Amino acid sequence: MKAVATALAVAFVLVACNEPPTEVGSALINDTTRAQQVNSTQLPMIVATAGISTPSYLFNAGILFIGRTPELHAATLLRFTTLPDTLGWITPSDIVSASLLIRPHRYVIGDSISNVLAFSVYELQRPWISADSAGKVVIEPRWYDLFSSGGIPNPQYFSATPLAVFDGSKKIPLADSLGDVEIPLTQDGIARLAAWLQAMPDTTRRASIYGIGFVPMASSTVVREFETQPTGSAIGELVRLKFVYRRSDGTLDSALVFSGNDATFVHAEPPRDGLLAVQSVVQSEVALTLDLSALPPLDAVLNAQLALTSDTTQRLAGNGGIPTTVELAYLDSTASVSFGFVGGQLPGSGRFIVPNIAPLVDYLRQRKQGRGTVLLRSRNFRLERLAFWGASAPDSLRPRLTVTYIPRPGSPR
Repeated sequence: MKAVATALAVAFVLVACNEPPTEVGSALINDTTRAQQVNSTQLPMIVATAGISTPSYLFNAGILFIGRTPELHAATLLRFTTLPDTLGWITPSDIVSASLLIRPHRYVIGDSISNVLAFSVYELQRPWISADSAGKVVIEPRWYDLFSSGGIPNPQYFSATPLAVFDGSKKIPLADSLGDVEIPLTQDGIARLAAWLQAMPDTTRRASIYGIGFVPMASSTVVREFETQPTGSAIGELVRLKFVYRRSDGTLDSALVFSGNDATFVHAEPPRDGLLAVQSVVQSEVALTLDLSALPPLDAVLNAQLALTSDTTQRLAGNGGIPTTVELAYLDSTASVSFGFVGGQLPGSGRFIVPNIAPLVDYLRQRKQGRGTVLLRSRNFRLERLAFWGASAPDSLRPRLTVTYIPRPGSPR
């Protein structure tokens, strides 16, 4: 917030001061007593706002999410890459026990007082990850492929019977340092594990082992964060499958299998009353369409400030707090030109200020006939949501662009 306050102070100084220009500056800086100001209430410079939600996922990101709240559903798919190919003789009766191990983090969003996390683990019925012709990883499904309305699993992707169930009766503490959560496989789960081990020696059959999916139950009240490893890093605890089996001579042995790829898919309900969501993992952004073509002839833009109002009753906050900064981005793909600005929340209010987007205003006026679309984005990397009023809101709530400028000599004042 200090950065925002400093930027605002600088803008005020530029507008308010009337120090005589130096010899060097006199050729570049006009007399600031001629500074004028116009805002988007007086002149329609913000002509439209719209919410944009891009169905996406987190892939091998070092964290994964599982759970459900009235506003959020989070499910994770993963596959095991270290299943042994030397145990093809195993039958279900040879497996004494089997469990999934998953390492929770402290982060939670939702009703952390009740703190109920409940989910089922299903076998995946079809591929969800592949590689394109260049060898680049491709994640095939999106949330709407995996689940129907209400978060019901699509039987084309998920088995009918769960391999394991975490029913919510055991609460995961909200602590800074947490051990593994252990989820025993059911008898159906053990049977499927034996089938995987039997398939591993055959390269054709092993290709049909697609992995497992963690699907939240309706009884969940929270979404929890769990640990995994980001691509290219050995730091982090992977999801593991451990099992104990009996050899033909009666002795017991064990194996530990590690996950290799994981992807989290999150569905977010929109905020009410036509509010526009800014939310990171689900890639919810706000598009603001600008039209500056009606601005009077300008000699120089001293400042351009964008103010936005959020509805604090519609925000979603995890136990790490609510974001207090946002990003405003513009990309001109035809010229490989981009702009990025950071805005901050005014203390004690739902008001956010992006203090000086004058370079963008100048660019749009000079190169794009004053027209362009900018995106308001989250700078948070979890599930928190901010909800902003759009261009159709009452004057006091809608986004406001204020441009402070110096008119060209001879232009109307």
